[in-house]
Amino acid sequence: MKKSIRKNYLYNLLFQILTILIPLITAPYLSRILGVSGIGISSYTLSIVSYFILFGSVGVASYGQREIAMNRNDIRKRTKIFWELFIYKFLTTCVSIIAYIFLLLSDNQYNIIYGILSLNILASALDISWFFQGLEEYKMISIRNILVKVLFTIFIFIFVRTSNDLNLYILLNSISLLVSSLALWIKIPKFLSKISRNEIKIFNHVKGTLIYFLPQIATQIYTMVDKTMLGLITGSEIENGYYEQAYKIINISLTILTSLNTVMSPRMSFLYKLNKKTEIKLRLKKSFQFISFLSIPMVFGLIAITPGFVSWFFGEGYEKVTILLPLFAPIIFIIALSNCLGAQCLTPCGKRGKSAIALWVGAIVNVVINLLLIPKFGSIGAVISSVIAESIIAILYFYLARNYVSIKDFFKYSWKNFLAGLVMFGVVFYLVNQLSVSIFNTFLEIIIGGLVYGSILILLKDNFMLELSKGAIYYGKSKIFKKRI
Repeated sequence: MKKSIRKNYLYNLLFQILTILIPLITAPYLSRILGVSGIGISSYTLSIVSYFILFGSVGVASYGQREIAMNRNDIRKRTKIFWELFIYKFLTTCVSIIAYIFLLLSDNQYNIIYGILSLNILASALDISWFFQGLEEYKMISIRNILVKVLFTIFIFIFVRTSNDLNLYILLNSISLLVSSLALWIKIPKFLSKISRNEIKIFNHVKGTLIYFLPQIATQIYTMVDKTMLGLITGSEIENGYYEQAYKIINISLTILTSLNTVMSPRMSFLYKLNKKTEIKLRLKKSFQFISFLSIPMVFGLIAITPGFVSWFFGEGYEKVTILLPLFAPIIFIIALSNCLGAQCLTPCGKRGKSAIALWVGAIVNVVINLLLIPKFGSIGAVISSVIAESIIAILYFYLARNYVSIKDFFKYSWKNFLAGLVMFGVVFYLVNQLSVSIFNTFLEIIIGGLVYGSILILLKDNFMLELSKGAIYYGKSKIFKKRI
C-alpha cells in the first residue's frame, strides 16, 4: 500500500488551490452582499459551534489518522480501529448535541442560525476522512472535496443575493459539509474486512484520544477564542467582521503551506515507527526549505500590497482591515513553522501529549492578552494577541523537537529567503505607492515581486531555488522532446 508522497501532495494541493480560489472568488461578492455585520454574525456563531464540534470529536481525527497509518498494512487491525473510533466519536458527539440543545433554547438572538449550524455537528460525527488520510488515499478525498466545493460556490451565486440571505448562506455551507462527510461512506467497504462485534472495544482508545484531545482544546482556544471574545466583549458584529476578513486572507495564504503537512504526517508516523532518524531529519530539512521558500515572500508581499488590495477586494466599509492585515501577516510564517514541527515531528513521534503543554501556554497567553487589549483596541488587540501566542508556541515546539531540529538549523536554511523577501518588499512597496489602485496593478505587483524574489535567490545560489529551477527546466525539455518524438 505504498503511496507516492509527490502524488498525494499534488492531489491535496489541487484541492488546496481550489480552497484558495473559491474564497478569492466568493469573498468580494459576499463582503458586499452580506456586509460587515453579516460576515461578523457568521464568524461569531461558527466560533461558538466549533466548541461543540471539538468536544464531540475528542481528538479522534488526529489520533485515528496516526493509528491507521501505523497499521495500514493489516486490514483486520485497521478495520477494528476504524469501527472502535467511529462509534466512540459518534457517542461523544451525541453528548455534545445534547449540550448544544441548551444553547438553542437559551439564545434568542441567533437561535435560527444555531439551529442550522447543528448540521455542522452532525457532519463532524460522520466525517471519516481521517481513515483515508491514514491510508494516504488523498486522490479520493481531493476529488470529493473539489466536487462539493464547486457545487457550493455555484449555489452561493445563484441563491445568496441580498443581506437577508445570511441564513441561506449558512445553510448552504452546512449542507456542503454534511454531503462531503457522507460521500466517503460509499467507498469505505472496499478498505475494510468483516470482524465480529465482540472484537470491537469502543473505549480502548480513550487514553490515546485524550492525548490528542487536550492539545486540540488549546488549539481551538487560541484559534477561535479571538472571534468569540470579540463578540462577547465588544458586542459588535462589525469588529468580528473586520477580524474575519483579515483572518480569511491569512488562512488562504496558509492553505498551500499546510497542505504538505497533511500528506507528510502519515508517512512520518511510519518512519518514526521504523526509527529511521536520518531520513526523518532529511525530510524535515526539505519541509523547512519549502516553508521558508513560500511563507517568507507571502508575509512581505502581503504587507506591501495590503492598502490597494483591501480597497478593491472587499469594497467599502472594510478600511480597518488595512490595519489588521499587516499586523496579522507574520503569523503565516509562524503557523507554517509550528504546524510543520507538530505534524511532521511531535505528533508522529508520540510527543503529542508534551506538545499540549506548549499549546496550553499559548492558549492562556492569548486569552489573557485578549482580555487586556480587546476592550480598548477591539479587533487590533485580538490580532496582536494571536501573533504573540503563536510565536510562543513555535519557540516551545522547537524546544520539544530539539533532538531532530533546532532554530539555528532552520535559520541556516532560510536566511537567504529573508534577504530576498526584504528586497522584494522594497520593490513592491515602491510600486504600490506609484501605481493606482486596481485589480490589474495588484496582480502586476505580485508578479514583479515574485520575479524579484526568485532572481535574488538565484543570485544567492539558494539550493532549494536552484533545484526547483533545474526541475522545471528538465520537465520542460522532456515535454518538448516527447512532442518531437
